[in-house]
Amino acid sequence: MCTKEAARPPPDGRPGGIIGGLDGLRALAVIAVVIYHITPGALPGGFLGVDVFFVVSGFLITTLLLREVRKTKKVDLKGFWTRRARRLLPALIFLVVTVVPAAALINRDLLVGIGRQVLGALTFSSNWLEIAHGSSYFDQTSPLLFKNFWSLAVEEQFYLLWPPLFILIIMMIRTWQTRVGLALGLAGVSALLMAIMADPMNLTRVYYGTDTHLFGLTLGIALAFSWAPPSGTWMVGTWQRYSQIVGIAGFVGLMTLLLVLEDQSMIAYRGGILLASICTVALIAAMLAPGSRLAKISDNRVSRWVGTRSYAIYLWHWPILVMASLLWPAAPGTTEFWIRSALAVAVTFGICEFSYHYIETPIRKNGFKETISIAVNHIATRSPAAVGLTVAGAIMVAGTGIAVASAPRSPPSSSRSRRTRSASRSKTTPPPIRPETRRDPKMQTGERAPKTSTTPMLPAPITQAPITREI
Repeated sequence: MCTKEAARPPPDGRPGGIIGGLDGLRALAVIAVVIYHITPGALPGGFLGVDVFFVVSGFLITTLLLREVRKTKKVDLKGFWTRRARRLLPALIFLVVTVVPAAALINRDLLVGIGRQVLGALTFSSNWLEIAHGSSYFDQTSPLLFKNFWSLAVEEQFYLLWPPLFILIIMMIRTWQTRVGLALGLAGVSALLMAIMADPMNLTRVYYGTDTHLFGLTLGIALAFSWAPPSGTWMVGTWQRYSQIVGIAGFVGLMTLLLVLEDQSMIAYRGGILLASICTVALIAAMLAPGSRLAKISDNRVSRWVGTRSYAIYLWHWPILVMASLLWPAAPGTTEFWIRSALAVAVTFGICEFSYHYIETPIRKNGFKETISIAVNHIATRSPAAVGLTVAGAIMVAGTGIAVASAPRSPPSSSRSRRTRSASRSKTTPPPIRPETRRDPKMQTGERAPKTSTTPMLPAPITQAPITREI
């Protein structure tokens, strides 16, 4: 569809392609999430890494759309959605057909509700399916294998709905100030909905909901509209003088929230998550300034490596942590716990490196059809590697189908009885994988609850307690 916005070159001093420092921000976000899932006491607000991703995504996607409009005077919706599919689906499908059979071999209790989880993963509707099912993100005694896919669903719904709305906005609203105001207004409505609808007895609805968790994406949109030509000229001059101070303030604010904000504090849902998103906007805006020192500091070899693989790391780390906790039960803080956690992270990074080079990159560059054609040609020449990979892939797909079709609706009674007998013979119950202090549901101010109330973030060892139902 065409728009009437003329193409304009970017202001002097502003990058026209890759934006330096954003890989560093992605790296910070995914590392925060991984630490939070391993040991929340070290980083209670690590869950805010997801909101950093939301702001970055809203900004980048809108920036790409604006550049396309300036260059071609239109938005190719089919091309946009095809590129998104190339970026997201390969790693996701590879994970599903690998993790589901592996979970079936480790313990079939992990497969409770797996059909719904796989459906949500492949249709990018995990958040709404879990809300409809009555799942709880915070009742983590038996976490879902693909629990972390809720945020992927929110982002993909944004990718689906935003481009058509973007075209309408570009055609109907001529001034950048009005566009920014509209985006900020949507962010305000979403944040207000989260604050109003937040129920201490069921925080999952506002945490998972696209409507109540949209403000990070729309704040990123507002920044993109304000940065694009001709509005982006404000980045040169006054802003350039003060941008680094604002960026440092944003970084300090974000790190403070990562260190102190907790996932069930009502403060998080009545301004805390919004504040983290605003701090992220300040950081990105500072990185956009010409000659930004923050961008240079954030742009290094390590941050680029982690940042470019952050999507795969986010996908893989949680299922691997869940399965590792069942394979090797260990009390938090013990040597065994840290060794297990380090091995889980190492396995995650190793799989992500393989996925990035041999699955994601070829399809992202060549597309699905050409990649499949190349694979078929290799098989036709009877290349041992190609034939072996084809057979392995077929086994993984078949194993996934069988595991989903035969998944238990609830843990088998025999399994429960064995665990009960085992627990009764034990003088002491093994400590949970990851204890975390919980709050009184009636508390509205975010204070800590008494330390005697704990629940594990990762599943307790299978010999400790039965998994009665999925989250």
